[in-house]
Amino acid sequence: MVDIILNLGEGQMKFIGFILIGGIVILGGLMLFSRKLLYFPTPVSSARLAYLKSGFDQVREITIPIEKKGSLHGWLIQKDMENLPTIFYFGGNAEEVSLNMEDFVQKIDANVVMVNYRGFGQSDGSPDEVSLKSDALAIYDAMAKRYKITPDNTVAWGRSIGSSMACFLAFERGLGRLILTCPFDSIVSVAAHYYPGWLVGMVLKDKHQTIYFSSGIISATLVLASKADEVIPPENTLKLYESLDCPKELVYLDGAGHNTISEFDGYYAAVNRFLRGYGTTSN
Repeated sequence: MVDIILNLGEGQMKFIGFILIGGIVILGGLMLFSRKLLYFPTPVSSARLAYLKSGFDQVREITIPIEKKGSLHGWLIQKDMENLPTIFYFGGNAEEVSLNMEDFVQKIDANVVMVNYRGFGQSDGSPDEVSLKSDALAIYDAMAKRYKITPDNTVAWGRSIGSSMACFLAFERGLGRLILTCPFDSIVSVAAHYYPGWLVGMVLKDKHQTIYFSSGIISATLVLASKADEVIPPENTLKLYESLDCPKELVYLDGAGHNTISEFDGYYAAVNRFLRGYGTTSN
């Protein structure tokens, strides 16, 4: 190979150099752009904020400090902190979490903490995997201290990419229960369904490889999924489910899509049944 390179002319060497430099620049650009493809920060309008402040007696605004004088913004649906479980909810990659307010107030038998990711809603910063997982712990720790919430009466709930943060929180804090909506084993594995695997491995900075620690989760787990999911391949959800070595239940919502699953009959019924302790005692 060295002999071949030495025998190349100056023009050929320059051409190869341009190709290598161009490839490096393109790969570098793709790495920087990969988070733009993964997270879609969504704002919350002033009208929506005003409505949330005045429209719900049980809802409290909350802020969680993060580094560099920033903060995360969200809400606590405070129904009965002593007798009902408390859910920590983590949304999808384009989800402004207050859009769940009406359903969670009316349809869930639990208190709910929902805080927007960095850059979403009124939360400061920009999203990345390390920060989002660190924030999940910070949110839980702050609220647990403020309201004397115990792990055994706490539920982490993650939807789509939020399943990564929910699983991480449940694993790190040993929570009593875990709910996953349209989860996946690894973003790398999911992305490989749509792009060449070698390219995904090279450019994807945030990999969200829940499969690496999922067998260590002790929380009783409910997985809500659809065999017609058009975003997360069903086999990626099943791989995660099969990797869990805890009491678990898998519920398919027939005909549901990735973004419509919560609109289907049986979705919130399954959640409430699970919160009451049913259907979580077998593998």
